[in-house]
Amino acid sequence: MRLAEKVVAYARVLPKARRHRTDLLRYLGRRPALLSANGIYEGALLFSSSVDNRLKALAELKVSSRVGCPF
Repeated sequence: MRLAEKVVAYARVLPKARRHRTDLLRYLGRRPALLSANGIYEGALLFSSSVDNRLKALAELKVSSRVGCPF
């Protein structure tokens, strides 16, 4: 999936979040180190096109299961 398609997909999903839209921004605003780390991570995911998207999703699920994250 190209960068433009990913940005369009994010833009489509964001308006569907009706409650607590600004919670993440408030939390990240209080923690600048977390904000920069999250920005770097998300940017790397957006710009990395050399790996298949299904493989990336599988890797994210594997990491979240190892650290005990329910998502």
